[in-house]
Amino acid sequence: MSSSNKKLTFFLLSIFTLFILNFIHAKEKIEYLLPEEYKINGNELEIVFIDVGQGDCILIITPGKKKILVDAGGLPYWSEITSWEPGENVVVHYLTSRNINTLDFAIISHPHSDHFGGMFAVINSLDVKEFVDNGYYYVADPNYKDLLLLIDKKGIPYEQFKEGDFFEVDRDIFVKVFFPPKREFLFETANNSSLVFKIMYKNFSVLLTGDIEKEAEEYICSKYKKELKSTVLKVPHHGSRTSSTTKFIKLVSPEIAVVMCGKNNVFGHPHDEIISKYKKYKVAIYRTDINGNIRILTDGEKYTIIPDTEQ
Repeated sequence: MSSSNKKLTFFLLSIFTLFILNFIHAKEKIEYLLPEEYKINGNELEIVFIDVGQGDCILIITPGKKKILVDAGGLPYWSEITSWEPGENVVVHYLTSRNINTLDFAIISHPHSDHFGGMFAVINSLDVKEFVDNGYYYVADPNYKDLLLLIDKKGIPYEQFKEGDFFEVDRDIFVKVFFPPKREFLFETANNSSLVFKIMYKNFSVLLTGDIEKEAEEYICSKYKKELKSTVLKVPHHGSRTSSTTKFIKLVSPEIAVVMCGKNNVFGHPHDEIISKYKKYKVAIYRTDINGNIRILTDGEKYTIIPDTEQ
């Protein structure tokens, strides 16, 4: 076969493969059931958005009982000293109450205290098999280096997630990382360098976004388009008006949006115009400041949401 014919054959096969993948994707459908309708079959992926006040903390338990913690809440380094600490008083308490003493992965989306502060207590209280972050330290919270020193002292293996990483964390549970880029950080701020990755289980998916803002959203949207579509979206940056552009919401096209924020927080999160924007696109909204812990169960073909409290 001539070189030109080989190129044509490869091109046609690529087009056909893309058509088939798009056809399969279009056929995929995830069914929502009310909690009382959902029948647990033992093959569930569980995701819990833990209410840590103004901050993020997400627990993921796979069907094979792998346990992943994404962020751990925390108080800003500039806040007043208080005896209440989200890591010890909320996160560790919740995990141990569920007899979780080991984490397969502890992941920090970006080095701001409302995401990593509680991880000190987690690492000191539980057995953490691997620690992951995005590698951003340039304008980081001054306490983040202490967390890295603690990880090193305890001999916890350290890894970084970067754009393009794709792996199977458990049978049928896949992770795809969209951001930040491998070679360099595109933006100066820690927020706009947050880890963004998608967890997929058959027809179900959840997109975790840290605190990215419109600039990072635009980069991701311009590169990935159809790959962003997800059943559940962790709303970027606690529902701030700096994020959740119309283009981003439309490409993700979530059925559920989860806002992680504290009651009466000083930032006014979530901003009213952002909530209105999600409602405009018929997205169901759950908020930790209203609903408390928000628990999702799915077998990959159907899913349910169990909040601590109804709105």
